[in-house]
Amino acid sequence: MAIARRCGFSISMLEFEVITKLPRLLQIETAWSALADLIPYATPFQLPHWQLIWWRHFGSGQLFVFSWWHEHSLVAIVPCFLHHWEGRRQITLIGSGISDYLEPLIHPEHRAAVIGGLQSYLQSSHDWDICNWQDLAADTCLSQLKGSLLEPDTSCSEVPLTGSFDEYWKKRSKDMRRNVRRYADRARSMGSICFQVVTSADKELLDALIRLHAARWEKHGESGMIAANNSGPFLRDVASAFAARNSLRFFVVRFREHVAALVLAFVYRSIIYAYLSAFDPEYEVLGFGRNLLYEAFRFTYRAHYTAWNFCRGEEPYKTSWGAQPIEKRRLMLTHDTKPDNLQSSGE
Repeated sequence: MAIARRCGFSISMLEFEVITKLPRLLQIETAWSALADLIPYATPFQLPHWQLIWWRHFGSGQLFVFSWWHEHSLVAIVPCFLHHWEGRRQITLIGSGISDYLEPLIHPEHRAAVIGGLQSYLQSSHDWDICNWQDLAADTCLSQLKGSLLEPDTSCSEVPLTGSFDEYWKKRSKDMRRNVRRYADRARSMGSICFQVVTSADKELLDALIRLHAARWEKHGESGMIAANNSGPFLRDVASAFAARNSLRFFVVRFREHVAALVLAFVYRSIIYAYLSAFDPEYEVLGFGRNLLYEAFRFTYRAHYTAWNFCRGEEPYKTSWGAQPIEKRRLMLTHDTKPDNLQSSGE
């Protein structure tokens, strides 16, 4: 693998490559997955099967993926694309907009060399005007890039699943415990309730997720994330990809055999990432959202998961379930160069 020769230089014993063609990116998918296995902060959103599906549905401009290799092993990847945005040539992280964690995967042993190499490349390149990188870790090593500006980004939150479920539930507020019980009793008096955990990319559940998510937001005069981003086809594809790896979980409450509430989640390293939820607004008064979380948490404790990650959003209800905030950052880096015409990607 003559990466250093092809790209023109080598960085501190690392070989550096800027990947601009999709076939090459697909070629390194196995190495990318192997790197993710070594990174403690990796989440489902930094895995190649998430990122590649995102690129297929939302990518524009030209791939601009920075990669570093050591003895034929991938040790760092900063997956980006170069596109025109608001009159400037912007380098954007693949996954931006609908992914919750995008800190690039960089092996800690090679962090200094990678940041130094990235700094050198960006300074010498005339292809870009601005880097706008979102959903980074609060302590992102990318902040070491000279001239970079960090600002707060929308935080995530997570509930550590320690002790037993009974111990966890006793720590919730008295009002919350009473309301969950009362809502459940009321619903049972009106019809059958069933809680399910589904690991397949079930078409009925995907259809229900998209339909109920839209209905919930339309009730408030908004379109919601799925409609706004036209992300239904993406969700179907990514659900299938994660189901094939036994990493998909649908948590579902059915009322009178109909889907009343559900959460689409991904599993990675014994953590549940609750990516998207939807509820039937027709049954809002029966509080199926609370019932769903109660049953889902009880299940995750029994199955010995270690955390429930609520992903992005600062809704107050998450705190009541014991969620602890995870701060994130957005990085801005500008580069004054004379604009050139942006080449097409040619994938």
